[in-house]
Amino acid sequence: MPQQRNVRTKLLELAMILLALLSLYPIYFIVSMTFKTPQQMAASPLTLPTSFSLGNYAATWEAMRFHYVLGNTLLITASSVLLLVVLGSLAAYPLARKTEKVYYVLFVYFIAGIMLPFQLAMVPLYRLVNVLHMVNTYHGAILIFTAINLPLSIFLYAGFLRSTPKELEEAAKIDGCSLFRAFWLTVFPLMKPVTATIVVLCSLNTWNDLIVPLLFLQDQSYRTITIALYMFVGEHVTNWSLLFPGMVLAVLPLAVVYIFLQKFIIKGIAAGSVKG
Repeated sequence: MPQQRNVRTKLLELAMILLALLSLYPIYFIVSMTFKTPQQMAASPLTLPTSFSLGNYAATWEAMRFHYVLGNTLLITASSVLLLVVLGSLAAYPLARKTEKVYYVLFVYFIAGIMLPFQLAMVPLYRLVNVLHMVNTYHGAILIFTAINLPLSIFLYAGFLRSTPKELEEAAKIDGCSLFRAFWLTVFPLMKPVTATIVVLCSLNTWNDLIVPLLFLQDQSYRTITIALYMFVGEHVTNWSLLFPGMVLAVLPLAVVYIFLQKFIIKGIAAGSVKG
């Protein structure tokens, strides 16, 4: 029996290694294509590049005006994520702590936003944003992304808060803290794992979104990375020599954020969606 278990474990480990290598293949394919000429891409897309020139990256940076679109994307993403952390945690706190039926109804109301696709509200939302003169504005896009991701933020925060003890904030109140101060000093620091999860997931949703910038940021001065990448895709011709380096440049900032926050992500998802 121990021998059989040992063989089974080794086979399982081998299968996991093969799956890991298989998942790395798309990364290899995209990165290798960034160093090829259009002729090499067409002739041998699966082979290694014959040279490792950064010419495609330089051309892509200039064509996308990457420093400019990166600044726009960072501003919109960071601002909306900051609002999500503040508003989501504050909204989830009473929903998780109160036991009255009205708070449960409000929680279900917020969670319904996860199930309803954004496309259902595009037309009335555009009319509203246009009436408020927030088309082609940073704050308009920031508020839209905040509203889109707020249900997920509340869901994860509320689930995490239900697994934390109430005694900490009660002790803070006895020491003279107000409810607001007790939350920020005792409860919010405990939510670091779920906050990291929300930062990564909502950053991904905002950074990679194409529909909202396409509809609400039509002016070139507000162009984001996804819109700049979309300019390389035509109806009949796609500029692959610029598109592949653009994809790599677009992913790098998110990869850095993920590397720094990865130890909190799984813990935050498990505590925010399973416990309570």
